[in-house]
Amino acid sequence: ALLAALEARGLRAALLAWWRPRLCRIAAWVAATEIARRADAPPEAIAAEVEGRLVLPGPAGDFLLVARADRIERRRDGFLAILDYKTGAPPAAADVRTGHAPQLTLEAAMASAGSFGPGLAGEAAELAYWHMTGATPAGTAHAPLEPDQIAAATAMVRDNLIDRIAAFDDPHQPYLAAPHPGAAPRFSDYAQLARVAEWASAGDETA
Repeated sequence: ALLAALEARGLRAALLAWWRPRLCRIAAWVAATEIARRADAPPEAIAAEVEGRLVLPGPAGDFLLVARADRIERRRDGFLAILDYKTGAPPAAADVRTGHAPQLTLEAAMASAGSFGPGLAGEAAELAYWHMTGATPAGTAHAPLEPDQIAAATAMVRDNLIDRIAAFDDPHQPYLAAPHPGAAPRFSDYAQLARVAEWASAGDETA
């Protein structure tokens, strides 16, 4: 089924040949990981590609946060495990801890508020990235936070987002293309919109 779906994409022959063995190695890694994971502590429920919505207050009105979680498990101890699949490099653990990579922690905040439905409402005790490349190794699992760090990190990113909403509801708040240059992405749609490269190359014309 995997290879049939890949063939149906109509990829050019070279790209198909590049992906076919990698996807087979990824599938084997996922199968082995699932077997080990379920043998250790089989979850009561697994939900994939589940969408959630959370309304947060703001001075100018409600702010709607929408997320699609790759996978949420209801563990037998009652807590949740939230997993995200990555083919590119996952965020560094330090970035997750400091709130600079808030994807998983925001999803945990949404789950805590019941945003993914009553069956997936609760506190998360595991946040993890599954980094799957099909190379050697084909995949690895990364948990950026220890279980006892998740609640505090989740509360922090939720509070930070509410503060950010309030800041940008203020019409005097500037929208900076690179508020943290050292942490700026290599490619930024907003930097292009703000014509950062153009202004940077213009130099100082006030002299």
